[in-house]
Amino acid sequence: MVYFEDFEVGQRFTAGPRRVTAEDLEQFTRLGGDDHPLHTGQAPAGEPILQGAFGAAVAGGLWRKLGLVDDSIVAAVAESWTYHQPILVGDELLLDVMIVRLRDTSSGDKGLLTRYNELRNGDGAVVQSGSATALVRAAGDRPRSTAGDVGTVAWGRALAAALGECEPFASAVASWDGTIGLRGGEHEVHLRVYRGRIIDVTRRAPHGATFTFGAEDRTWAELLTAPESRFGARLMSGEFQSAGDPYEYLRLTKALEILVDVARDLAAAGRRDPAGVTA
Repeated sequence: MVYFEDFEVGQRFTAGPRRVTAEDLEQFTRLGGDDHPLHTGQAPAGEPILQGAFGAAVAGGLWRKLGLVDDSIVAAVAESWTYHQPILVGDELLLDVMIVRLRDTSSGDKGLLTRYNELRNGDGAVVQSGSATALVRAAGDRPRSTAGDVGTVAWGRALAAALGECEPFASAVASWDGTIGLRGGEHEVHLRVYRGRIIDVTRRAPHGATFTFGAEDRTWAELLTAPESRFGARLMSGEFQSAGDPYEYLRLTKALEILVDVARDLAAAGRRDPAGVTA
């Protein structure tokens, strides 16, 4: 049985392919009742396309075929899904999955696992994508690495300890007095910095953050596990966002670059199996 502690942020899995047939379209239309002309071939485009929900259903089925959480899953909790391109009869669908967030529960015997899914066709194009969260049983007999829990206090404390040993970071913030907010998805932690030292790590500083630097869980998971950080390119492409004092944010760009490198080192040190599973 694969338990909650066996997963790591950044793990990747691949499942499929699965060929879409005319029978799939017929049965899904009958099941859901959506017989709009788009799905029957009577639309101006002529060629029928599968209902959008079909892709999400296939993604769930392909994830199930990996057999990772057959015995440990407790419940599905949430799902967010986006349609990019139509799915057609004859398409070969492949599922790419990345674990982007692990959250402990107060009971300790379960955890929340969030995965980001990309459903691709035979040409490699992403036809649908989205995230799904499930409640998974925990073994409870071993610790879990928090090196990928961006935005949590535990992660912030580990990062602060590592930055405390980093001379380039101390030099970059040697004259600075303020609070850096680091956000990962819906989680945010504040690092109180005073003249080269991080003097406090908290969920929310009394006067708020001088500026907040953050991104979605998927972006952080990719950044922490990629062969290269491409930090500058990611900033330019808008993968990361900032809020608060723009002047102080720009002033600390170098410090943030160093911070990201240290966070990547922490994630690498805590990683057991970055390769994942293919089925």
